[in-house]
Amino acid sequence: MKKRWIIPAAVVVLVVAVFGIYQMQASAGEPEMTIDQARQQAEKQYNASVTEIELDRSGSEPRYDIDLENGEKLYDLTLNGNTGEVISLKESSRQITSPNTDSTDHSQASGDDQQQGENEQSADDQQQSDKKQTAPSQKQASQAEVKITMDEAIKIATDEVGGSVTDAEFDEEDGLPVYELELKTADDEAEVVINAQSGEIVTITYDSEDD
Repeated sequence: MKKRWIIPAAVVVLVVAVFGIYQMQASAGEPEMTIDQARQQAEKQYNASVTEIELDRSGSEPRYDIDLENGEKLYDLTLNGNTGEVISLKESSRQITSPNTDSTDHSQASGDDQQQGENEQSADDQQQSDKKQTAPSQKQASQAEVKITMDEAIKIATDEVGGSVTDAEFDEEDGLPVYELELKTADDEAEVVINAQSGEIVTITYDSEDD
């Protein structure tokens, strides 16, 4: 009679072992969602383009920190890496500089000849300020002109160095639109910079975990 319980007991031990391994993997922070799935969900849900996405394993559950933007708004989004649930969302409006600022300054200055020189200098300073405020719009225009999508850049990087992407960001280097991607492999970490117009790999930098 006792022998009949040997197989069921072995099954129970096996189930417990498998469950324990699953729990260990979950606690290690490996997400059930891929970085591509998280990016696609965010872009579809908020009708905006992802400018940066990063995998965060520091908490009890993995999460994706995502920055998005469109012509009017900026989004700072955090998703649960396993369920895709929105953990937090910060939304802000893009600042638009009024084109009538300079003409208003000049119309006020025309009534006083003694203050004209100072007002012209103030107008020049305002123009410089306007150029700085419109810089994000120029970056957005550059992003709209790229020929390589973030999905394609991720595939190029993973085909080259292997591993999985933990951070992907659109940026510019010396006026050239690029994707900057960080990947984690079995032995080390790599940063890959890809030309967003041609798909060519600009640089690959390895950071060994032993260093």
